Amino acid sequence: MAEQSLFQWSSSSLTLLYRITASLSSANDEEQILHDFLVLLKQHFNADAGSIQLITDEGLMNLISYIGITEEQANSIQHAPIDGHLFSFETDVIDEIQIHENRLGIDTLPPKQLCIPVRYKIQTLGVINLFVNDEIIINEELAYLLLSVGAHLGETIKKSLREKRKRQELIKNERNIIANELHDSLAQALASLRFQIRILDQSVQPFGDFMATKTIESIEHGLDEAGTALRQLIEHCRVPIDEQGLIPAVKRVVERFRKDTGLHILLQCDDGKLKLPSNIELNAYRIIQEALTNIKKHSKAHIVRVLVNHDIEGNVHILVENDGPGFDQRKIHSTDGKHLGLTIMQERAKHLGGELKIESEPDEGTRVELKFRYKEEKVKT
Repeated sequence: MAEQSLFQWSSSSLTLLYRITASLSSANDEEQILHDFLVLLKQHFNADAGSIQLITDEGLMNLISYIGITEEQANSIQHAPIDGHLFSFETDVIDEIQIHENRLGIDTLPPKQLCIPVRYKIQTLGVINLFVNDEIIINEELAYLLLSVGAHLGETIKKSLREKRKRQELIKNERNIIANELHDSLAQALASLRFQIRILDQSVQPFGDFMATKTIESIEHGLDEAGTALRQLIEHCRVPIDEQGLIPAVKRVVERFRKDTGLHILLQCDDGKLKLPSNIELNAYRIIQEALTNIKKHSKAHIVRVLVNHDIEGNVHILVENDGPGFDQRKIHSTDGKHLGLTIMQERAKHLGGELKIESEPDEGTRVELKFRYKEEKVKT
């Protein structure tokens, strides 16, 4: 980019920059910040509508905020291909701002589309679109103003992404610390008790005390169950999802299930990367994990199938089914605590905003099906 020429900024340009900076640095949530940002631009340029789109890893345009556009219109342009939104750094700063005929294919929007690159340093993150009826002449001051606006937004977006990653890392570290503490304290205590019970058993055997022997066996069995439950708790505390996403994590838990049980398990999943926020990935993973744990404990199955797929609209479909003896579904909501895992699965599905179906009949196998939709957040007015 050429160095900025020495010119005097107009009061209107300085006012807009000040208001933009104040808006982006406000204490409001991200949704409100982006909305206020578009409102300021819409008012300043007398635009009928505006939007902010960010480039995804798949090369699509993710609509994260809009104003003056209906929900139906927004859905029609969500995840559109990049096409004409490819910006490059020009030697002439004026050429970096693009004005096109309306490219979104929405007839109710004005004919002119002003495209402003959203950048962080030398990286283009996306585009701000303003839809105007008036002819806009891009002079040097206006070009620098618009590029400054895009740069301010780019810095805010990058900062938000860094903070989200930092929060996710803190949560992951806290959970791992808890898992380590459980291992180093309770797990070691249970191991010590198990050793002492073994010594006690050896000491009473010569006396042939039947009741004492049965009591010791019962205690040993209880310690074994407590140890199994603790190992599962430690495993649940450790965050299984890494930067690779949900599907690689599911592949790992399926492979571990295969080794632990020797059962024939078929995994069907999309080849493409399924990108979800960490909390959504974790809830979906836990539902799959709990379904497989129930199969391991109760089903006496021979064949297990796990399916994970998704489409471009954000619909996610997860299925875990087996050919075991099944169970009476009326017991899912019983108060005896035996089916608490199934209840927790349903609660996790609610957190996902999805629907969980558990279908089973005695001698008919069991089918756990989860459907939910994740659409990246966008702001509307």
